[in-house]
Amino acid sequence: MRDLTFGRDLASRKNAFTRFYLAIVKILHAFRYYDARNKRYASLIWEFVGSSLGQGRVVVDLGCGPGGMTSLLRGVHQLIGVDLDRYYLLRFVDPAIPRIQARAECLPFKDGRVGVIVAVSLVEHVADQVGLFRELARALESGGRLVLQFPELRFPIEPHTKWPLLHLWKPALQARILAATGYADLNMSVSLAHVVRDAEAAGFRVDQTMLLWHFKLARIVRQPMGYFVLLRR
Repeated sequence: MRDLTFGRDLASRKNAFTRFYLAIVKILHAFRYYDARNKRYASLIWEFVGSSLGQGRVVVDLGCGPGGMTSLLRGVHQLIGVDLDRYYLLRFVDPAIPRIQARAECLPFKDGRVGVIVAVSLVEHVADQVGLFRELARALESGGRLVLQFPELRFPIEPHTKWPLLHLWKPALQARILAATGYADLNMSVSLAHVVRDAEAAGFRVDQTMLLWHFKLARIVRQPMGYFVLLRR
């Protein structure tokens, strides 16, 4: 069974974890939260690397999903969406945008041929972080830009599963919740410090980091819900 909002694989039999997740997502979807979030992310991407998007460079939206945010980058001459899941690519928002089915850790681009890589909510789904950043560094041209967005998995309400304090639960229960909500691939060890460390080890330099708050609750508890990180090859 597929979650119709994100296309995530869910168990054929819905348990309490699945029903809770779907109920929260339905509410957020009704308030067009995800549409607003995509527009904000696209605005930040243009703000971060807009000057690099219009110079004939190859721009890759890595982990593009169904292209909800990719379509907001229209105007880029050589824009390509890349995702591992064929389900997403066949249901792409804008069929005119070229897309490729591939793993983030094994990109189908020659060395140094990509000018900008955008990866929104991708890094936390990759087990081999070191291998991921090495591959991104290989594909990017010298001086190329990498724009990352990823959530704070230790936020009181975990952003993917919507489950409270997920990072504090025992691994066995974490695994049940992740499987029930379609996020069995979520790497709970991902953090800002780990991402920066692994990116720098692959040869990237951090140009800018921005905290994402989204809701008032985040400011009340004084913990961001995610991050935007701009890196240079």
